[in-house]
Amino acid sequence: MDTKKFFVILCCLIPGFGRAQSSGPLFQFSFSGYVNAEFFFDSRQMISAREGSVPLFPARVQKDPDGQDLNAVHSTTFSLLSSRLQAGITGPEVFGARSSALVEVDFMGTGQDKFNLIRMRHALIRLNWENTELLAGQYWHPLFVVQCYPGVVAFGSGVPFHVLNRGPQLRLTHKTGALSLTAVLITQSDFASPGPAGTGSAYIRNSGRPEVFGQVILETRGFLAGASLGYLWLRPRTTTSLGYLTNETMDGFSGNLFAKWQGSAASIKLQAIYGENMAHLVMLGGYGEAAMTDPGKNIFSYAGIRNLSVWSDLETNTQPFRAGLFAGFSKNPGSETSLTGASWARGSDIAYMFRISPRIGLFYGKASFNLELLYDVAAYGSPDETFQFGETETADNVRALATIKYGF
Repeated sequence: MDTKKFFVILCCLIPGFGRAQSSGPLFQFSFSGYVNAEFFFDSRQMISAREGSVPLFPARVQKDPDGQDLNAVHSTTFSLLSSRLQAGITGPEVFGARSSALVEVDFMGTGQDKFNLIRMRHALIRLNWENTELLAGQYWHPLFVVQCYPGVVAFGSGVPFHVLNRGPQLRLTHKTGALSLTAVLITQSDFASPGPAGTGSAYIRNSGRPEVFGQVILETRGFLAGASLGYLWLRPRTTTSLGYLTNETMDGFSGNLFAKWQGSAASIKLQAIYGENMAHLVMLGGYGEAAMTDPGKNIFSYAGIRNLSVWSDLETNTQPFRAGLFAGFSKNPGSETSLTGASWARGSDIAYMFRISPRIGLFYGKASFNLELLYDVAAYGSPDETFQFGETETADNVRALATIKYGF
């Protein structure tokens, strides 16, 4: 659906929403969102998404015959792709639970060639009992903890040092005192794993199993701490290049530890993320072909490329000015098994990378004016079969970002 059609339909529905509200408390509707104007300058070419709006890491040094770096080219961009609209609905009780639903869209599209198109961010149903919540729909991946993610200005919430992923899921959360326990079954949509046939959700669908996650959070008196652990199965191929059936899967775990302290004047958030095959989370890593288990049929086993990422985010709570500092580090620890064939990974030639990002914002009513400076460094090299690196060469970028955001 294009943008014009979406808003025509929305305008037609709004009068109906008003009648529903005026006829009684059965359903209530609310609308919110923001327009976000972003201007940014990069000192060199960046590996990024959505017209540069989602910065990942600096492009590696690539010399021409004269020894000039082909990627030492600066760029400027003006973007409104992250502007969004949200509709919330609350309804009657269902099995004794409060019922609600939410739909949220932005204009980022679902791929590099689909920006400026409407995409579904969230579409979910919630049933809330006194201490238990059941959520069904598209929502944040469990490793994206809504109570503890970077408060950066740049779109992507600190990606690729912090996860960025939303997917169709079934989530059950139970709270008892200060403790919250969550179990999640999640699949993939536009945030999908790479593989032999490109990036797509077919690999997890063909495995016959969703990604499974468990999470525990302790929250009390301005302090929060928690941990998540999950397991992902992919079936990269159902048939080999010789036409034989193959049941080999790529299995891997991922998890995080996180903490947040909220004071009267400032807050600090910390998180460590570790796992293998985390490309669908827009982080370093992936997987590849390991041993040939049946040479006659050309059947391979698979092994994961791991990722370790840590970040911290410090932010003041003052008004009308707020300041913050984000720092992130990500490393490719390699694979436990030699990868002898093809591999599918994000940043497979990066040994490590880091980002330091100070910011300041002026908040006035529904409007905010923000400045952020991102300094990114990536160390490139040639990995061996276990994706361990010897000598590396760094590439760095400075991004100056300014935004004007108006919420409603």
